[in-house]
Amino acid sequence: MKSDIKPTKFLLDFSKDMNIDNIGNEKNFMNLPYKLCANKGKKLKFLEFWLFNENTNKLHRRRKECPQKENFNKWFKETSLYVNDALRDGYRITLNAIIAPTTETPPEKYNIIDAIEKIHVLRANGIVSVTTANRHNSFKNVFFGFLKKEKLHNNFLADIEKKHIQGFLDSLVMNSVSKNTYLSYIKAIFNNMLERDWISTDPTKSFKKFAEEETASIAFLPEHQKELKNLLIEEDTELYIFCMCIFYTFVRPIELRRLKVSQVNLKDKKIQIIGKGAKNKKTQYVMIPKPLADIFTEYKFLERPANDYLFSSDNDIKYSRNKFSTAFSALRDKHEFPDNYTLYCWKHTGVVEYYKMGCGIKFIQMQCRHSSLDETDKYLKSLGLFENDDILNNAPEI
Repeated sequence: MKSDIKPTKFLLDFSKDMNIDNIGNEKNFMNLPYKLCANKGKKLKFLEFWLFNENTNKLHRRRKECPQKENFNKWFKETSLYVNDALRDGYRITLNAIIAPTTETPPEKYNIIDAIEKIHVLRANGIVSVTTANRHNSFKNVFFGFLKKEKLHNNFLADIEKKHIQGFLDSLVMNSVSKNTYLSYIKAIFNNMLERDWISTDPTKSFKKFAEEETASIAFLPEHQKELKNLLIEEDTELYIFCMCIFYTFVRPIELRRLKVSQVNLKDKKIQIIGKGAKNKKTQYVMIPKPLADIFTEYKFLERPANDYLFSSDNDIKYSRNKFSTAFSALRDKHEFPDNYTLYCWKHTGVVEYYKMGCGIKFIQMQCRHSSLDETDKYLKSLGLFENDDILNNAPEI
């Protein structure tokens, strides 16, 4: 059932410099959060709902008392009907000064630069993280540079064609992996525009990912492993612990940076990897071997507030994305180790050493959090390992 009462009649009681509207957000295409009406109060009955405030980027609670002479159940049913309609349709608190004009330029007349800027604003409203938004801004600036160089920056959005996207991709002087990140960004932007009916056809639709060259999985040579460990202990204790976490648990560096102290359970010898920060988006556990538990204990590494990040001195990821990989590369170069030694090699080295000690493929699968044994088998082969060594050693002779 749909209410025909104007929603803003009820969604009031804000400061004078604020307003409630859904101009430019009909049917909530911005996907803003809200909480529908609920019964609240025991003695004094009132209605409660939560409305998105785009000025604070948070939900704000609003309450309305039932008039004394009204039957609460009847009043709640009638009132919540149009309030819920308003919430679903994307009404939110805005500053009067920034409310968009009602006579907005039709999408087909959007300038390409302005259109992409608008999409970035919409995507930033709680849809993407700050880190992702910053990365997308970097991609956007590169794309804008291409448009200006080719004198396409004043073109209407509808005039951008497949050939222009192809030209942009051709202009990128980088490997296929990096090109694919730009392609994914461009496809997402134009797909957002298509979903909002700003364009009738998506000029990026037919583009496929570039073939990516397989990178070799390299483990440190046995004679280098202990040497690297000792150098880390001497020169960078935090980096040493970071590397040992990778070596013993196979947790990826980016996942380690997102770990909090509360996710490390020494008693049960487990680390919880939360899906939101994991590559496979699944919440899973990895085991903590005794040597790593001893390192945590020796350095009193877990004696901090539970909500602190594991590799940060405060409740924030203060390090850049490449902080640890850059530090390890610097140590590698300083002591003249092979150029193909990277931070990620600690994982490959750990897998190789576990395997050599007779660890079964099932344990490696669980610790790597692979979805199947086939995936683990493929990974082992990329490291030059073979699951059934007995078959090779006991091959039949004629």
